[in-house]
Amino acid sequence: MDTNTRAHLGIAGRLAGRLVIALYLVGVLALMFAPLVVLAVFSVNSGDSVSLPFTGFSLHWFHELFHNTEAVDAIKNSVVVAAIVTPASVFLGLTSAYGTARLTGRARAVSLGLISIPLVVPWLVTGVAGLLFFNSINVQGSLVTVVLMQIVVTFPLVTLVLYARLVGMDPSVEEAGLDLGSTGVGVLFRLVIPQLLTPMLVGALFAFISSLGNFVITFFVTGYSSTLPIWGYSALKHAENLPVVNAASTVMLGLNLVLFLGVLLIARRDRESVDAWL
Repeated sequence: MDTNTRAHLGIAGRLAGRLVIALYLVGVLALMFAPLVVLAVFSVNSGDSVSLPFTGFSLHWFHELFHNTEAVDAIKNSVVVAAIVTPASVFLGLTSAYGTARLTGRARAVSLGLISIPLVVPWLVTGVAGLLFFNSINVQGSLVTVVLMQIVVTFPLVTLVLYARLVGMDPSVEEAGLDLGSTGVGVLFRLVIPQLLTPMLVGALFAFISSLGNFVITFFVTGYSSTLPIWGYSALKHAENLPVVNAASTVMLGLNLVLFLGVLLIARRDRESVDAWL
């Protein structure tokens, strides 16, 4: 076999390998996003069944959604819960990440492990545990209990996001600030937090997204006030509500996509420096 033949075979082999990889990625992406595309497409279907043929374009089901009192209340409850969970998770995540990052040796590993437990334990277990806990202290399920339990599973995620940045920051910079006469609070707000703007915003967006879509834990600790996922689950007990729930799911999907794009845009602006925001 001459040199030219071997070269052509090598090129053909590389092209075939790239084609296989591309087809594999397309298959994975199709498997991941095809259900979401079907969800969005049938939310604007004028028919009352999620099946082919597509009978025509219509926003009727969105109109029905926003004129459904229970659905609107559920959307408001979801937004209120997420609006409380997000800043609380960022605050707890900042304090726990800063304290953990400034520990050394085994103490840091133990602290990080304890904070990460809610991320490892199945949400079903956490939800049942929350239900038993509140029942044991005679606390009725409500939006307050939903907020508390969502914070339990959300702030560790924010902690890990902030911890990843804090461990890369040189502690000597903070020591220099203290030597120059600044207080600990001054160092925190003038040196530390400005360098955490991007991860704090990213963590806040992730916390908001996680809260909006939380079903398992919310299901066990909620009371008479439903969030959107709980309302959707209850409404699906009646088949005629499927198109409206489909429209609600599309609204939530669209909101999550907007927030995720916000995460990507914020991450692109990150230059490891406050100058990226100027």
